[in-house]
Amino acid sequence: MIIEFIKYILGYIDFKAYGGLADRFLNLCTREKIPLWNIKNINGNIFARTTVTGYLSLKIPARKSGMKLLALDKKGLKFFLARNKSRLGFLIGMIAFFCVITVLSQFVWSISVVGNSDLDSGYIISAFENNGVRVGARISEIDAKDVAQNVVSEIPNLSWAAVNRKGSVIVIEVREKIIAPEIYDDKTPTNVVASDDGVVLSLDVLYGTEEIKPGWAVTKGDLLISGIVTRADGKEIFIHADGYVKALVRKKQEFSHSDIALYSMKNEKTRKSIFFFGIKIPLGLKTPDTFYSQHRSFLNSDETLLPLGIITEYGAEYSEEETEKSESLKEKIALYSNAEYVKELMEYSEIQKSSLKVSQKNGKMVYELSAECVQEIGELQEIYVEKSDDNT
Repeated sequence: MIIEFIKYILGYIDFKAYGGLADRFLNLCTREKIPLWNIKNINGNIFARTTVTGYLSLKIPARKSGMKLLALDKKGLKFFLARNKSRLGFLIGMIAFFCVITVLSQFVWSISVVGNSDLDSGYIISAFENNGVRVGARISEIDAKDVAQNVVSEIPNLSWAAVNRKGSVIVIEVREKIIAPEIYDDKTPTNVVASDDGVVLSLDVLYGTEEIKPGWAVTKGDLLISGIVTRADGKEIFIHADGYVKALVRKKQEFSHSDIALYSMKNEKTRKSIFFFGIKIPLGLKTPDTFYSQHRSFLNSDETLLPLGIITEYGAEYSEEETEKSESLKEKIALYSNAEYVKELMEYSEIQKSSLKVSQKNGKMVYELSAECVQEIGELQEIYVEKSDDNT
């Protein structure tokens, strides 16, 4: 490759020699030490390539062998410049372009993450940016090993990370920790107690002594399954009690839109910025900080983001005084909160029936939700045992 580059800089000529003694022509070229390469003899016609000075020296071997010379093509930098001397601006632009590309190749163009499944890529990239691996950073100044170790120590769910370079693109490779399954503790003495008030519907004792029956009403904290078991010899022992207790539980929740504060927006602004190799050039005044969001739109090539794009910032500022003109909106938000509570309730219980009561207190609408749910109310409670000094 280096030799080809030197040949291009010096220039070379593709030529054809014909009409004479081809073998004598080649022998004379060898005797005169004229450099020839890519030589082809086609029906007595010689096709070859030589340097500029070599082509000038071919006249003597051609005359002695009766060959005629024909220059087919002239290649190389000097010929390229000669053909484009009237396009000086274009040539200067090309040279400037290659210089800029050479300089910019020393900086990070884009960053991507591979190997993550649970952790968000943006979260990982943000951690690496805080440690110096960011778009626009000089690649030679990045200590890949040190940065990777710092990020692994900062993110508990990472077990390993590496910073790999592919040209001007940084590829962050990570490996997440495998969380070991929780080990069931069946050694610690426990009771099963009620986590809520209700009427017991069913009882399934796995370990321990049954203390209640289906149909019994229990209150929060009542003993359902005891971890104290009496053996056949009359001696009591402590075990890890466990089981399933389903009960009908009555839930009640009250909502009022008087508890909801609404504030009016008094200033909203959007600002765009040009992003170029880590440099952000704002195109307007700063946006308010009360509410802020950002959207990035970057150029890409073959699914690789390039360090050039537009950042759009959205900001809003709200009044410090509560608005009083949206009573109907407050009512809707209160009903929405009611729906959110029902949704949460359905995640861990089975709603048998429910009702919504609407009343007015002190001029404000009040919403009262009542529901009867079937849910698991058994929860483990450790039994604390003190040993006496005489081991009795």
